[in-house]
Amino acid sequence: MKQKADKLERFVRQNKEDFDDLNVPAGLWEGIEKGLPSTPAKKLSGIVSFMWKAAAAVLIFASAWYLHDYYDHIKPRGIAKAAIIQPVPSQEMNELADAEAYYTSQINSRQAELVKYTKDHPEIMEDLKKEFRQLDNNNVELKKDLAESNANEKVVEAIIQSYRMKLAILEEMLTEMQKAREIKTPTSTNL
Repeated sequence: MKQKADKLERFVRQNKEDFDDLNVPAGLWEGIEKGLPSTPAKKLSGIVSFMWKAAAAVLIFASAWYLHDYYDHIKPRGIAKAAIIQPVPSQEMNELADAEAYYTSQINSRQAELVKYTKDHPEIMEDLKKEFRQLDNNNVELKKDLAESNANEKVVEAIIQSYRMKLAILEEMLTEMQKAREIKTPTSTNL
């Protein structure tokens, strides 16, 4: 291939004068320009352009509003919003409200701690959330029973026991994760 290129290059150099004698005919570029479309594409006028931009902004805003409303209605509301306790003035209901507030804060605190330990294994948190959803569904049923039974003490105790169970599960998992971390990173005492 290189040999052919060398021959071609040598031929062009030897016959350079023969190639240079040809000139571009006068008016060639004018003919080419005449062959091109003479009018450039029309630009939108200022008002029409502004109207398109305004319409796009309104469409984006309306879409965002619709999506927000749509997802607001389908997302889970959490146990506090999903099963609102009908206010029945009684000691059991006051006890339940206090217990729910306490255990919910403790559970949220433990879950936040557990997230730190499970960064490398997100499947652990997914399994835990799945189990807690099941417990929350049971809690919703218990709260329905509570409303029907007019604050039955056994139902109140079952709801509180459910919170205790969730907290115990989290504390046990935290203990196990802390032990596992200590095994992975033993402290060096032989310095």
